[in-house]
Amino acid sequence: MLPQTLNEKQPGSLLSTTTGTPGVATNHAPGTIDSRMRFLKGILWICLIGSAIYYLALVPIDDKKGYLREKYHFEKHMQADIDQLVAGSLESSIVWDRLAEMTDLYGSRLAGTDALEKSIDWVIENVKSDGLTVTTEEVVVDYWQRREESLYFLSPTRGPVKMHILGLGYSISTPDPINGLVAEIVVVHTKDELDQLGQAGKVEGKVVLWNKPFVSYNQDYVYRTFGALWSQEYGALASLVRSLGPFSLQTPHTGVSYAADIPAASISAEDADILERSLKRHQKDPEKFPEWPKVKLTMSATTDLESRISWDIGVGAVDDGAGCFIAWETLRQLSRLQRPPRRTVRVVFWTAEENTSVGGVVYAKNHPETNSSRHVFAFESDTGVFDPYGISFTPGQSRKEETSGGPSNSDAFDFLLAAGDYFLGPRDDLGYPGAGRHVLPDGEGADIEPLCNQGIACASFTPADPFPLPYSTSPYAIRGALGAVDGDGKPYGEYRHKRLHGHRRHHRHHRHHNHQRDARRPVDSGYFYYHHTEADTMSAFTPDQLKRSAAVMTIWTYIVAESSVEF
Repeated sequence: MLPQTLNEKQPGSLLSTTTGTPGVATNHAPGTIDSRMRFLKGILWICLIGSAIYYLALVPIDDKKGYLREKYHFEKHMQADIDQLVAGSLESSIVWDRLAEMTDLYGSRLAGTDALEKSIDWVIENVKSDGLTVTTEEVVVDYWQRREESLYFLSPTRGPVKMHILGLGYSISTPDPINGLVAEIVVVHTKDELDQLGQAGKVEGKVVLWNKPFVSYNQDYVYRTFGALWSQEYGALASLVRSLGPFSLQTPHTGVSYAADIPAASISAEDADILERSLKRHQKDPEKFPEWPKVKLTMSATTDLESRISWDIGVGAVDDGAGCFIAWETLRQLSRLQRPPRRTVRVVFWTAEENTSVGGVVYAKNHPETNSSRHVFAFESDTGVFDPYGISFTPGQSRKEETSGGPSNSDAFDFLLAAGDYFLGPRDDLGYPGAGRHVLPDGEGADIEPLCNQGIACASFTPADPFPLPYSTSPYAIRGALGAVDGDGKPYGEYRHKRLHGHRRHHRHHRHHNHQRDARRPVDSGYFYYHHTEADTMSAFTPDQLKRSAAVMTIWTYIVAESSVEF
């Protein structure tokens, strides 16, 4: 079912479609004025629809506004519109206020609960109050719910020491969900270590602890996702994985683990280290420390193939309420322009991103590409919303094939780089000079992946590090202070654009870009301090940060929607 038009001033009016709330779809019939919106956990993106095709000659990027305007056809009215959009985004704290109200009122939004239904009603009511149209689409997704869970280190000197854990999604219960299991631990850091110990018969009957220190989400998520499956092959009784994040205050991170026949849980970094130190003492001096470290693990969970929760810890403000709400604000600001952008803008609140991303799959199936109606650009926000850094972008593929002999769609990358320099580079009202102007490679995301796979251009909102040196004592802060230079007199990690030649990589998980960084480029953006933890609350960011991020998302959306560039 296609969404209804939102603002019928002229063709290309704004549209709003919603598909889910952190959680699952309800069973209300779609299309009715009071049908329930699926306000989806996690990802929210902006999809730009249009049919115009315009190619730009490949030219070098210069920092002179007149040169950029002439070469890239930046029309004069665009600057006035962008100034209005920024002023509107910064004039109030509506994004933070709305997100705080919803999360304070209803907390985490589990599938099938009153909290989810009331959150859905709340969002629908407020979207309508903005004069926007809301439409829903049905999605059937899986369900998993944690119940009781605990882990104790059975210390010979202290007695049972309570550890901090969170069961991983799809984990089964311990065989005895009341009394749990008691077993010795074995510590591994890599799959190779597990294989060596397993083949030597040293894993069977034990609890495997994956205690690999965090490097990046993209490198380390495999131990959370596959650790239980790998461990059960050698007869392990359970799998524990070190919390997947760069920083911890006894805050384990949950997430999906592929269903195995043994229970799986995340353990805080601090507690994982205690267990490993205890094992090393025993192995080094078994006479002084004669007891092999043991733990008692108790877990109970339930599954049902009719619905699916969003993550049930914290309130989902960082992941991904803020991403959803800045996209909502983008649409609200665009609807206030005297003339809507040339291309249609649609905001989608996805469902089921945290397991199969079925919301994105169903959306792509429900909205096939045709000559008269096709997606031009998919824009996602699911790696945190702090201060804005810019966007990550992957050019489309199919357009190049449709226009043989035309210029490479790497020209789209050059256009966006120029647009960032022209419209955002000179600004100093978005947190720091040039905030939001950067364009990096690799824009795919979990929910827009089905669209990316069809050759549609994709982008992701990229936040700046909220803990920049020298203003932070965080050991994970970026290496260069603002304005710092390297030995060649250049800003630390100066980003040098390299052309993309149609190479598209798809990841179903959050990525860290391992590109060179300037002084604001994030190491982890702070996002994984909060990701899937009890710390995912409104205290993670300020009203001003959400204002500025909403303004930057609005600017980039407007640039793409108002242009006739083929991305």
